[in-house]
Amino acid sequence: MPSPIGTPSHYKESAIQEAKHPTAKIVKREWDRERPEQVTFEKLIYYHDRTPQVSMPVSMYSEMISGTDLEIVCKSESATEELKDWIRRTNFYEKFENMITTWLICGNALLEKLDEGDIQDVMEVDMSTIISKKRDEYGELEYYEHRTRNGKIDKLGEGKLGKFIEFNLAPFSRKPWSNSLFHSLAIPRTVGNRVQPAIIELIWGVEDAMAGILLNNAYPITTITYNGANDEYLKAEARRWAEYKPGDKRVQKVKPEIEFFETQTGSKYTDYLDWLKNCVQMGVQFPNEILTGDFTSRASSETTETIVQKKVRGYQRYLANKLKTELFDNILIQLGYDPEDEECTISFTTQNIIELEVGQVKDFTNTGIMTKNEAREWLRKNTGMELPDDEQIQQDDMAKKAADIASQNQPRDLKKEMESLLPKKRKCEMCKEHQHALCTKRGCQCQ
Repeated sequence: MPSPIGTPSHYKESAIQEAKHPTAKIVKREWDRERPEQVTFEKLIYYHDRTPQVSMPVSMYSEMISGTDLEIVCKSESATEELKDWIRRTNFYEKFENMITTWLICGNALLEKLDEGDIQDVMEVDMSTIISKKRDEYGELEYYEHRTRNGKIDKLGEGKLGKFIEFNLAPFSRKPWSNSLFHSLAIPRTVGNRVQPAIIELIWGVEDAMAGILLNNAYPITTITYNGANDEYLKAEARRWAEYKPGDKRVQKVKPEIEFFETQTGSKYTDYLDWLKNCVQMGVQFPNEILTGDFTSRASSETTETIVQKKVRGYQRYLANKLKTELFDNILIQLGYDPEDEECTISFTTQNIIELEVGQVKDFTNTGIMTKNEAREWLRKNTGMELPDDEQIQQDDMAKKAADIASQNQPRDLKKEMESLLPKKRKCEMCKEHQHALCTKRGCQCQ
């Protein structure tokens, strides 16, 4: 007899049960645990807190993701209001914003439901305490390893995995943990037999060297030599030199030999610093020049900014879907609603950016809202048109304006203006003459 879902009767239950497991198994480097590769969550947080080139893009991404409102719309107004009331009561949105920052820094984040059966509140798990996770050979999670006080390790979520929601930034290839936003800058690399430190530590070293160069130029190492002087004389001179202030005058019998040890002023580091700047921008996946560059740099980054906005919208879709399926649907069931009947949608509000069309730009130009140059610049950026005649068009416009001004300055011909106000002459069929409409000839059609 076939099952209610249409399974043929010759299929055994055991065969159906076995088909649920994939034939490909995961390969683990460690038998009992799977740590984050090459860098721990605690180390990632340490790097983030001490590197402005990393913390600034993280804060910008976090603000772009959570800076808009979280909208919840269900089929019934009562379900929508109860979910919104739960968010207000638990201060959920503020906790969620903090979790997004952790998610970007660590690449992973855990949100704990304080009671799986009755979700009264949620709390973010401190990712710096998470050491590893335990999965079976098919990749199914069993528990997390969690560091507690006095160096002890606890099995977090064992038997109660439903209490935890795991967020992954960029998972691939069934890896146990997702990479951080700046993962490539935070891991060491091996070149031949030499281990290269993480690029973040290279940035620290460069900043330390640049500061040393500036300080050495400001306060160079100085040697003062008195040839043939004894120790007593040198001690007395050392005290005098220590007491000197800028602008002091000195009367001396013996001229000392003074030598400065300074950094070579001809050293050029521009190319190396440009390379490092570009490397950091690619590593954090954010165009820092939008904020730190000049006007030209910001203008050239507009296309990149659009790409960043698309990336942010992708993050928002993932987070909204994760919250719906693993949190808000469960809360609806807890409140007595059926999630399938309610068909709730979770989304982030978008900025009111209107994409213009060519016809609209043309209308704006004709009505004076946009100048001709602004319209041509828009066409170049959005349609790929090549419009190289800007200078000629500007010259034509200037010549036209000059002609209009000259025509306005000419003396007025009142006779011509009066004639232009009268109706035009026309040939009368009766009098065969050109007459004005003021003709008084009786019977003439000019009347």
